[in-house]
Amino acid sequence: MIRRRNTSRLAGLCLALALAAVSPAAMAQIFDDLAVRAQDGATNVSVRFNADVRFKRAAVSPDDTLITIYFEITGLNSDGRSVFEESRAWNGSDLAPPFKMRYFSGANQPTEKRLEVTFSAPVRGLKAGPGEDEQSFLLTFQTPPAGAGGPPRGAPAIAEAPLPPATPVSGPLNEADQAQAQILRKAREAAGRGDYETAVAELNRVLNMPPGLFTQEAQELIGFARERLGEIARAKAEYDLYLKLYPDGPGAERVKVRIAALASAQAAPSTAGTGGARARKPVTTQWGGVSQYYYGGKSKIRDEFTTTDPVTGATQIDSQSLSSTDQSAVVTDVNYNLRHRAGAWDTRVTLRDTYRHSFIQDQPARNRLSSAYVDVRHETSRFATRLGRQTAVSGGVLGRFDGGIASIGLGTDKVRAGIEAGQLVEPGLGGDKRFYGATLDADRIHDSIGIGVFGIEQQAGGQVDRRAVGAEFRYFTANRSVFGLIDYDVMFDKLNIGSVQGNFGWSGKFAVNFLYDYRRAPSLQLSNALLGQPQANVQQLLQTMTRDQVIVQSIGLTPIARASSLGVTVTFSPKWQASADYRISSVTGTIATPTLPASDATGNIRTVSAQVIGTGVFSPTDVFVLNASRLTSRAYNAWMFGLSTRLKFGDAWVIEPGLKYYAQDNASGSTSTRLSPVGRFAYHRTEHLTFEAEFNLERTRTEAQASNEDLLSLFYYAGYRYDF
Repeated sequence: MIRRRNTSRLAGLCLALALAAVSPAAMAQIFDDLAVRAQDGATNVSVRFNADVRFKRAAVSPDDTLITIYFEITGLNSDGRSVFEESRAWNGSDLAPPFKMRYFSGANQPTEKRLEVTFSAPVRGLKAGPGEDEQSFLLTFQTPPAGAGGPPRGAPAIAEAPLPPATPVSGPLNEADQAQAQILRKAREAAGRGDYETAVAELNRVLNMPPGLFTQEAQELIGFARERLGEIARAKAEYDLYLKLYPDGPGAERVKVRIAALASAQAAPSTAGTGGARARKPVTTQWGGVSQYYYGGKSKIRDEFTTTDPVTGATQIDSQSLSSTDQSAVVTDVNYNLRHRAGAWDTRVTLRDTYRHSFIQDQPARNRLSSAYVDVRHETSRFATRLGRQTAVSGGVLGRFDGGIASIGLGTDKVRAGIEAGQLVEPGLGGDKRFYGATLDADRIHDSIGIGVFGIEQQAGGQVDRRAVGAEFRYFTANRSVFGLIDYDVMFDKLNIGSVQGNFGWSGKFAVNFLYDYRRAPSLQLSNALLGQPQANVQQLLQTMTRDQVIVQSIGLTPIARASSLGVTVTFSPKWQASADYRISSVTGTIATPTLPASDATGNIRTVSAQVIGTGVFSPTDVFVLNASRLTSRAYNAWMFGLSTRLKFGDAWVIEPGLKYYAQDNASGSTSTRLSPVGRFAYHRTEHLTFEAEFNLERTRTEAQASNEDLLSLFYYAGYRYDF
């Protein structure tokens, strides 16, 4: 009798996951936007992603030059899951010293990603947390802007005036006056931090309202803001209007003094060269990078088989080995961004393209244009549009598409209406998929609450493929955030997505994060019924099945993925913090069709993990992460242990050695163990040029009753990146 086992499923799965994690053909663009602003005496850095993200924890180096953010990318349709690594630099300003952001996909721990932000100089009070929506993070540090109290460079010299006093209030306010007071408060806060453009925009909102208790104050304050912007003629016009409307007002004498000062400034030679109203100089910035890497991968499999002679009962051990090159390619990546700001207009151009040249005969060269769009926004009208190839993270659109989105304010700063239309770049089953939809967003129905609703229809091959409505909920304060999403398909009468995540922090010492995520994977579409079918589109399938049968088959072939998690983080000292997470996930089974067998549900997969993070233990910017996880399911139980480090040597070298150990007991009786040493090296030749290399060696041992298997895999890359 001969008993022989095929190549282990675990080894094959590990190999597939490793290849997918480093596959350069799947690269996209993870960073969408970066904004640096002053607020309440501090600097806020808002990092926006082309994906839904879930903040988990952050660690700051003792010297306040490095912050490491650990997070997850949520949503199975998020294009950011395919990004390997990406960087973005900020050249510095009065608000922040130069810094560089670097995203790491975490190939050895697929669920957790890492974002490093390295500053060229220390920043006090550095911390990070969720942003105002589910696609952003917010970094904060106490770096007061230099020269915020004076006019811009090049403005005529004018004797400075203090901020005009606020209108005294006695007694309760009516509804209209309360609305004015709220907007005026924002204008004063903006003026107080030197953001006079925002102050002007808010004051114009007050002055466009029916006259009220605070109209007079707003009229004086807008003259003050324009004066600080160096707009002499416009400031004088606002002051003249004040005297015309309120000749005996409490600020009349102050305004007359300011008009005289402006007249003197106009008479003096102006460095702005305008002889009066100074046109603010448009600002154009550009950034991006070029990189080239060689990706290589090799594996060697050795199988041992125990054979039994059916006559004598003697046993014999046979073995065979197989070696292969799994990956050999050079990847060139180009990322270019241009931004032009003039007055209330803000225009961005983004281009990201990746070319993969493979040296393996059956792997053709591929080019992927990830992003190519123009983004135009107008601050006053709150008009915004983005046209071209882009990634959608809201509005019910399923991933990257060619098309456009547009929105505009509806007479208030709280509500925006929008439209969206385009064609998905990777259509999948059913051929080309086109969509159109509408959105309605209330950014601030309350100071910390926002909601949005959408409706969308998607067509494939002339048939309605998806018709859905949905809603988004956003709650955000300094230490609290909750984000929710519902996507309901009215054609199938089924919930497609129901997700909520949140973060709560207390005094910077204790934080809790949670997630509940229910979603069809892939998203529910009529074309899912084509899985395993010979027909090319739904229209052909309808010739052999009724529409109701196609709908039932689509639902049956679209499994439901559920995930729930709860995590806590405790900070013990500036150098040490610990965290623990509990997670339950599952995927339902699928029905059988004439061409496909049914698939079983996974049942609940439970994961308990703990992590200890040490920052600046031996040197200011080193990082040590020790983690352990226990996984239990009806198919297998497993343990995983890992140690990863980040060590900096001098100003140029960063070395990141690590080690992972994984052990799995399968319900079938077999066992598997895997040991994975990893290492990453970066040499910063100049401020813009970096040479990098990484290797990942895996040795997997699988033992069963009559066979053993050893798998040795090596994956590596080496190359350079030039950022500008």
